[in-house]
Amino acid sequence: MHDADLAAKLTPLLGEFLPRQRWFGNDVPPGSDAVTITFLEVQRKDPLLVWLVVETNQTRGRPAALYQLVVGGRPADGGHSFLQGKERVTLGEAEGMVLYDALVDPELALDVLAAVAPDEEAEVARPLLVEQSNTSVVYDERLILKFFRRLHPEPNPDVEINRVLNERGFPHVVSQRAELRRDGVDLAVVRDYQLASTDAWQLAQTSLRDLLNSRLPPGEAGGDFGPDAFTLGEVTAALHAELAGVYGVTPGQPEVWLEQMLTLLTRVYEGVPERDRVEQMLRRLVEVRDPGTAIRVHGDLHLGQLLLADSGWFILDFEGEPARPMAERTLPSSPLRDVAGMIRSFHYAAQSALVDRGRDIDTELGDLADEWEDRAATAFWRGYRSVPDAAALLPGEEGDQQSLLTAYELDKAVYEVDYELAHRPSWLDIPVSAIERILQKAA
Repeated sequence: MHDADLAAKLTPLLGEFLPRQRWFGNDVPPGSDAVTITFLEVQRKDPLLVWLVVETNQTRGRPAALYQLVVGGRPADGGHSFLQGKERVTLGEAEGMVLYDALVDPELALDVLAAVAPDEEAEVARPLLVEQSNTSVVYDERLILKFFRRLHPEPNPDVEINRVLNERGFPHVVSQRAELRRDGVDLAVVRDYQLASTDAWQLAQTSLRDLLNSRLPPGEAGGDFGPDAFTLGEVTAALHAELAGVYGVTPGQPEVWLEQMLTLLTRVYEGVPERDRVEQMLRRLVEVRDPGTAIRVHGDLHLGQLLLADSGWFILDFEGEPARPMAERTLPSSPLRDVAGMIRSFHYAAQSALVDRGRDIDTELGDLADEWEDRAATAFWRGYRSVPDAAALLPGEEGDQQSLLTAYELDKAVYEVDYELAHRPSWLDIPVSAIERILQKAA
């Protein structure tokens, strides 16, 4: 099959395949002809391995976007065990072949590793089949490939920042082994894999299960998360101090931050309660007398981005919030943006623990979950401010700190509304309730 024939066969299949993927962010309906293959390279014929980039046309006000895929192909009558139960990653059949996401194929995933990191050798590939904005594969429980799905003309901050922090010896990022770039666009990265590690979200959920089962105060229940939250605050502060040293410090710009927040609020055209009051509260940002400093920040910090391994805590995924433009993600911001992200994550953890419990919820359990959230947020904030170099980046006045933090919490909740509407409508009440709570406190 020639490349042109292959592209013609793939295009209609991609129109059905892409909207089913969690990492596909554009509102292209299934079967749409708004998908165009812009790059296609056959790297292997048996089994088939095709590397391609597709472009989506502008839809519903969203700009065109580029997405990266690797497609595998094997005989359709082969009964391939690695595809069993993985209909979501299967494109369909063409020319007697079943076509699928090649990263789930143990053999082809090794070929992808060889293309990204030719100096690394591995024998076993294990795809991480979780809902993420990119795709990861673990090799020999030693290396992890991060395969970027949405491509950007700008340098990907996840590659850039991790590399720079590695070079400076910052202890809270994993070692970066190889990068793949084409025409200045970051395609993939390979890093050390932290075996037997646990992310902070899992630790928080364990703590909350103990809390809800015992019905004891958060500080007395098994698995008290307070000490972990304090340490996470210290680690976040250390990151901010390091980023300030790398990228520099500029005066805070509340007017610029407000403009970004209002742009997001305008784009999130449904789901946000009391939009006028939200806008009024955000506009208070310009009344802050001392906004502190602006630095390069993580941009999407939450419990799932912090990993506890035998050698300590590691910070993951510096790519920023997927729904924001890449150019905006790399702009200097207040360190309180990341602090707000973690505080929102504590709320998500507490509420999801209640959801997981099902119908066995009463007022006492709801109050305990709220106490757990408050305790975690307070401990995190104390841990953060215990690091002098990071504390010096914040506004000097307590009132200004709180005003900025509240604005960023509200902005994050608006972003979460947009995310849940697109991906998890059943969770929409979590950010909506947060917005209502923030507005109520300000009343």
